[in-house]
Amino acid sequence: MKMLTAFIAAAAAVSAASSAQTVAIMDGTVHTVSGGVIENGDVIIRDGRITQVGADLSAPAGASVIDASGKVVTPGLFAPVSTIGLVEIGAVDDANDASPAQEPVGAFPLGAALNAIDAYNPSSVLIPVNRAAGVTRALMAPAVGPTIFAGRAAVIDMSGRPNSVTRAEAAQYVAMGERGAERNGGTRMGAWAVLREYLDEARSYHANPNDYIRRPHDGRFAISDLKALGPVINGEQPLIVAVNSANDIRATIRFKNTYRLNVIIVGASEGWRVAREIATANIPVITDGLYNLPGEFEDIDATLKNAARLNEAGVKVSFTEGAHNIRLIRQHAGNAVAEGLPFDAALAAITLNPATMYGLGDQLGSLEAGKIADVVIWDGDPLEVTTRPEAVFINGRPQDLNNRQKMLMERYRDLERGDLPFAYRGAD
Repeated sequence: MKMLTAFIAAAAAVSAASSAQTVAIMDGTVHTVSGGVIENGDVIIRDGRITQVGADLSAPAGASVIDASGKVVTPGLFAPVSTIGLVEIGAVDDANDASPAQEPVGAFPLGAALNAIDAYNPSSVLIPVNRAAGVTRALMAPAVGPTIFAGRAAVIDMSGRPNSVTRAEAAQYVAMGERGAERNGGTRMGAWAVLREYLDEARSYHANPNDYIRRPHDGRFAISDLKALGPVINGEQPLIVAVNSANDIRATIRFKNTYRLNVIIVGASEGWRVAREIATANIPVITDGLYNLPGEFEDIDATLKNAARLNEAGVKVSFTEGAHNIRLIRQHAGNAVAEGLPFDAALAAITLNPATMYGLGDQLGSLEAGKIADVVIWDGDPLEVTTRPEAVFINGRPQDLNNRQKMLMERYRDLERGDLPFAYRGAD
């Protein structure tokens, strides 16, 4: 452990100047995700990429060598939906850029044209907290405001560097089900009718933008929203659809097939009821692995076995958590294993599956030669809540695992210290 800590401290100093370094992680239990587990396995990193993965490899000359004996090595965790980088304190308006006010301001309510990149704060204190727990990538998505559309989401890395955007405009987010109904007359019929109208108008606009602008058209549709929906109607950009009930999921499947969209479902608390239909439609699902107490009528059949049943039917599954605690996706995965999800599928759900959903599966999510070196060395089973990362690499760079929560813990661990604020000092 001392050797590993010393390496990270030294390598972090080098990394600050350059990513052009070679690292050899040797003799760990390597979960490649894409190709099984390698006992006493090695991972070689050079210039931000994985160059070799296997057993009995030789460390390249000049490489910084990490002895990972007794440790577990995995790809970095990938949070598939979050507001990380957009919200600092959810209850404080000026520290929350995740969504516009429910009452729209101006000529048009804000929707599909919103772009998470415009509000992204790579200096958020939530980023190092979650990075220290092994999260190396995340989809940063706006939250839904007054319309059914939340806006365009982006994939970011968790380095906290200014240039940490992996893929801008990686997905569009829309809320259907009960949340969609609330924004459209209190009925799901209204929500689906509005979504159809938006996509029909977007198709019309993109077929001939100049003609569309010149001729009379419905003023309810902002040109900026129609522009933003172009990649969605072309199938180039995933449309994340938030639905929970089996009926709403079936409606989503019909909608996908009608408009030939690339759809990802988030929520799906009743997904197990229509798991085979979801699999046949080739729709991945991002769900809450800890949810089984229905908050609304639309998720009355929620169960902790949801992910396992979806996976058994052939659905690609991942897990979601809020911005402050996206690190808990591995707890979701671990609980899903306890409810029947195979371990390998659970690990893929928080690594390779999200990368694949956003068209990054050839670059991220598994330990393979040629892929970006997002790597985590754990002190035990990564799906156990008491396990901690001992080293985290993003783009081949060793990361500082210090964070605000750790500093607070260290400061207030000893209440007898005289330099603490008076209220926190021990009794005289």
